[in-house]
Amino acid sequence: MRLGVIADIHGNLPALEAVLARLAELSVDRIVNLGDCASGPLWPAETVRLLRASTMSHVRGNHDRALGAASPDGLGASDSYAWRNLDAEARGWLAALPFEIDVGGARCVHASPKDDDTYLLDAIEDGRLVAATPTAVEALIGPARPAVILCGHSHQPRLLRLDDGTVVVNPGSVGNPAYQATEPSLHVSESGAPHARFAVVTMTDQVAVELHAIAYDWEPAARQAEANGRADWAHALRTGRVLSGQ
Repeated sequence: MRLGVIADIHGNLPALEAVLARLAELSVDRIVNLGDCASGPLWPAETVRLLRASTMSHVRGNHDRALGAASPDGLGASDSYAWRNLDAEARGWLAALPFEIDVGGARCVHASPKDDDTYLLDAIEDGRLVAATPTAVEALIGPARPAVILCGHSHQPRLLRLDDGTVVVNPGSVGNPAYQATEPSLHVSESGAPHARFAVVTMTDQVAVELHAIAYDWEPAARQAEANGRADWAHALRTGRVLSGQ
């Protein structure tokens, strides 16, 4: 099976459209979306509409779960914007997505098998995301390991093969190349470039992984973020880096 893997779209419709067009050229058998579909100051409703019209498989991200709240009160700025721009049906669809699915023998989760808000392939070191140790990854996965595990959440493209042969892949983020977070401690995630990220995983006797970074017209997305009062997002969309002084 040749599987297209996307994650962390965050309402970036032009990035998603560009990735889906490239995946069509690559002739994948199926596409799996690892969650965090709409949160952000961009095009949440249009993005969810496109995802729901597709035949791809989905898992629920932590931000998708948050959008199931009864009101936007208490949500962060990105979740609040998405909540107000989505109707109740779309919010309900996001919140009802499964935590975990199996696609062609690949175990698909948003963050880790533990929960939807714990990095699997990443650790925080000096306020930045770095690659986690294989031992730490094994502890989060547990003893029962499929041949392939697919995860997102950190927006960092990563590939790790464990000693037992398990291959763990994070495709990176389709639509949000850099962010600052405060939990579990203050840190930044920076891809270093504005390109849209995705992966193609081919599962035969061996597992082959292609990590892709494609150019798209990110300027309209940056302008949309600015129009919605998010200079931090605009800078990240143009550069793949966090705005200095955030």
